[in-house]
Amino acid sequence: MRLFGACCAALALTAVAAPAAGPGDAGSPAHRRAGLIDVRHLAPGVVLDTRYATRRNVTGKPLAGYCEPWALLLRPVAADLARVQRLLRRRGLGLAVFDAYRPARASRDLVRWARRTGRGDLVGTYIARRSNHNLGSAVDLTLIRARDGKRLRMGTGYDNLRAKANTFNARGRVLRNRLTLVRAMERHGFANYHREWWHFDHRKKGPRHLDISLGCGR
Repeated sequence: MRLFGACCAALALTAVAAPAAGPGDAGSPAHRRAGLIDVRHLAPGVVLDTRYATRRNVTGKPLAGYCEPWALLLRPVAADLARVQRLLRRRGLGLAVFDAYRPARASRDLVRWARRTGRGDLVGTYIARRSNHNLGSAVDLTLIRARDGKRLRMGTGYDNLRAKANTFNARGRVLRNRLTLVRAMERHGFANYHREWWHFDHRKKGPRHLDISLGCGR
């Protein structure tokens, strides 16, 4: 009995101590079946600041379906994002990702938030009922300095749903930084959404809108 108990204790300790997914390993079998991979699998230098898994976003709470701070994209989209990262690194810059694949329930959560808070005018302009994020084909990001991770000035924060976030509604260094990001992304198959300097859609679209949660178990 003592030996059996010791074995059980060792097994339990092993289970508790099992390491979490490392950089590049995020996601579940369901995500992989849908063709989604961790953006850092192909671009390990990309920094993650996944706001919708936290309270640090426009709604003040994690969105439905966000239980882990993961950033997943379709494999061809992630491959092109890695090419953008390599291009920028040659200029001493890099990428920080705010959001990538977004479960459909999270998009519905954003719509409900807008209507509940009297900001229904944002739906259809800044907030989409069905988004390319749900396809794994869109990404929200910004530029950082490679040497220290400091973010470049972009004129507004992420999710600033006002006209000053419109990509070309800027001047001086802020406009130059925005255009540096746009041009690098365009070289590898991404197109900017003109109302949001941080949002880019890839030419490769997934076949359907997905609602696989990010680490919530369903």
